[in-house]
Amino acid sequence: MEPGARLPVTRGRALFSGSAMIVFRDHDEEADPGPLLTGLLARAGTLLQGRSGPARDDLVALLIDLGVLEAAIADALFPERDDRSPLADALRRASSCAGRMLHASWRGEPLAEWPRALVTALEQAAALPLPSPVRLKTPEGYAYYALYPEMYLAAAERLARRTGPARAVCIGLRGIGTSLAAVVAATLAAEGWTVESLTLRPRGHPFDRRPAATVRLAAWLPARKDGFFLVVDEGPGLSGSSLCGTAAWLSGLGIPDERIVLFPSRDPDPATLISDEARARWQRHRKEHVPFEAAILPRAPFPAGSRELSGGAWRSLVYATEAAWPATAPMFERRKFLAEGTYGRPVLHKFAGLGRYGRAAHARGQALAEAGFGPEILGYRQGFLAQRWIDGRPLAAGGADGAFLRWAARYFVHRARRFPTGEPARPEALLEMIRTNLAEGLGEPAGLAGLDRHLRGFGEVPAVAIDGRVRPHEWLATGHGYCKVDNTDHHADHLYPGPTDIAWDLAGFGAEFALAPAALADLARAVADRTGDPGLAARLPFYELAYLAARLGQASFDATALGETAEGERMRCLARCYRRQLRASLVRLRAQL
Repeated sequence: MEPGARLPVTRGRALFSGSAMIVFRDHDEEADPGPLLTGLLARAGTLLQGRSGPARDDLVALLIDLGVLEAAIADALFPERDDRSPLADALRRASSCAGRMLHASWRGEPLAEWPRALVTALEQAAALPLPSPVRLKTPEGYAYYALYPEMYLAAAERLARRTGPARAVCIGLRGIGTSLAAVVAATLAAEGWTVESLTLRPRGHPFDRRPAATVRLAAWLPARKDGFFLVVDEGPGLSGSSLCGTAAWLSGLGIPDERIVLFPSRDPDPATLISDEARARWQRHRKEHVPFEAAILPRAPFPAGSRELSGGAWRSLVYATEAAWPATAPMFERRKFLAEGTYGRPVLHKFAGLGRYGRAAHARGQALAEAGFGPEILGYRQGFLAQRWIDGRPLAAGGADGAFLRWAARYFVHRARRFPTGEPARPEALLEMIRTNLAEGLGEPAGLAGLDRHLRGFGEVPAVAIDGRVRPHEWLATGHGYCKVDNTDHHADHLYPGPTDIAWDLAGFGAEFALAPAALADLARAVADRTGDPGLAARLPFYELAYLAARLGQASFDATALGETAEGERMRCLARCYRRQLRASLVRLRAQL
């Protein structure tokens, strides 16, 4: 698999044959849309104050946040069947204005009338009744996978060059397709096209999704069949069913196949798609796709020719032999590039997320670096976090001596104190994952009677933005002590557990380093004493079980995806290790219940 390649994933469970373990968590957020809309209006208003134009990073952040809110409101307005409404139309106009501003910035042109048009559209939306609450969904491509709206802008420009001015209906598939379609529609409008835009939510089984529309909307669409129908989304995923299912639905309304154009984030071999219909339909429609390497890399915030270390390529710089490489899942790694920095000191540029997602990672990275626990942070721009490359020796299981354990205790104390979320940890949210992964991974029922009562005994424990990635190779021994790398964002990704009890990190650390019970008890005591958490040690057996169940699910998923490759074999070996540990952990927790 090429560096930086992404395997499409399905939320909730790993649905490969032979693996029904729960791997991905839901991480939606409930919110009142009123204050969010007011905040967007304030941000849009600053564009009218006559100062110099905003940085493109700020325009991208505004576009993303507006798209997330628009998708959430549309989902609330149309819970069963999509339709048009004054509120949905006003928000669509607002997103399209944000798209026009991004297009102007990309082209080095003035923003012209678009900030005023954006404010007007947002004011119109704010004057209408709003559903409340709504569910905000993280746009995973923007947050994790280096998917840039400018890739779709470039694809729309290419379509305009090839086709010339035309009419189009631009359909964004909610969620991330909401803002991506706004960019496509805005770009084509700037190129002289007549564009109407709306969003749809494909519904149904993950491998057989279709939009559902009211009779009114289903009649509105075919009346425009003389134009192009552009279907815009991040996919295709494992099945390709969102893009291809929407195309099939449009065909069923009488739209000719040659008028349906797909805007995906990648153009895979259709034979790799699970859905039979998607494999056939993928080849029937025109695709417009401009990859990261063509659209973004030439404008990246690091020098041309920087060495890409994505997809596990970083291991060749850290380990003397390939035999020593730890297992990794290339498709889930962040993109990263190594460049020469000041005085010849290398700088690692790692994708940390666009908009609020990257800025939060930047702030956490700075705080950890200033406290002496992470690499020096040199800046954040265009989604990439720049940090000093650390030369060091990665640690290994069984390699935790007393000095390192004392340093690790200080690190966990710092995270617990510095990054509380203000919410309680919810261990009960892990129960379905634990029970499912135990049954699937060990081939036997969990047999955890009394677990609910056990969890109630924990009391209310604060949730923390935990590290979440505590495998031995993430810890480096350097000439100046120790360093924890890749420490900014794993509590905020789409894997378990999310922000939770710091006990997750300690239990995982003990499992990964194969700590003796006495050593783990000493570590927990040191952290508990400094954080005022006397119940920490008692919670470790539960969180050890949860950690190992989650890691077994992830390793099994990755091994299946990687197939009969060297990487797949490394991952199968790691899964076997987690399975052995999980059996032992289950025995220990049963004894405590």
